Amino acid sequence: MRYSIAIICILIFQVEVVSQQRPQFTQYMINKYYENPAYGGLERSLSIFTSFRDQYSNFPGNPRTFYLGADMPFYLWNGAVGFTFVNQRAGLFNNSNLKFSYNYVMSTPYGFLSFGGRAGIDFITIDGNGLITPDGIYEGVFDHNDPTLDTDVFSGIGPSWELGTYFKGKSIEGGIVISDLPSHKYGLGEGKYNKSFSGSLFALYRYSLNENIELSPSLLLKADAAVLQTDVGILAAINENLLAGLNLRGYSGKSLDALSIIIGTNIGKKYKVIYSFDFGLSALRTSNQGTHEIMVTYNLQKLIGIGLPPKIIYNPRDL
Repeated sequence: MRYSIAIICILIFQVEVVSQQRPQFTQYMINKYYENPAYGGLERSLSIFTSFRDQYSNFPGNPRTFYLGADMPFYLWNGAVGFTFVNQRAGLFNNSNLKFSYNYVMSTPYGFLSFGGRAGIDFITIDGNGLITPDGIYEGVFDHNDPTLDTDVFSGIGPSWELGTYFKGKSIEGGIVISDLPSHKYGLGEGKYNKSFSGSLFALYRYSLNENIELSPSLLLKADAAVLQTDVGILAAINENLLAGLNLRGYSGKSLDALSIIIGTNIGKKYKVIYSFDFGLSALRTSNQGTHEIMVTYNLQKLIGIGLPPKIIYNPRDL
């Protein structure tokens, strides 16, 4: 299937208004480590998350995103380490990135305060053989008539990084992230790929409605130099076993993107399965069948990396 430049732009840059290069997830309030590298280790155990998102289902060449990440405390460095791998396919566009993180965690009278960073590489490919340009020739001779577009697969590789801080208290938590500042470019075939900077702010409040239900309203703000995107959600944890929630992406007019429902359950003591569905609110809502997202999480449920190693006391006889 061939794609016009217009469709490619819709699929690559989406209605996802913040950073064209950063995939979005509805379940951001659950997978906090993906949104902020400074959250690493704050579960005080090994945590593994994997997600699959099928955005704008039934739309030709719709974005599909796979995520795998893990983090754990690392007391030798007074913090935590982790990694993320993300692959996003949209039409002829394929973007994979692998990043590793470290964050320093300090204890305060009010909770944990963390500072961290994550860095790695982006690998991007575009199948130029499937593109159609307005001035291209595709009968007999295959030529885009555009020197910046290859007629074969063209690719690029470049750096990516994030810096964040996060606070986690008994009832309140949140953090700030700055990504890819300063903005930079790297080669993509005969052209350049612009990696623009972006930032985000996340906040969550936990409130016990009764012995069986805990409510967690949350807010996520994302922005680049031009656009602001908002997510406002609420999760209910029922008997510490079931999850149910809602999320609204966008705040008014053209920014409204989706209203989402979220459900989840524990499987045993270490696993969770969460599913969400986005009902489209943007102009694309008539051209697709919504967005599906599923996530599976694992937590070792064993406290690791608590405090520093015991102090070594040397015997004078051994000196």
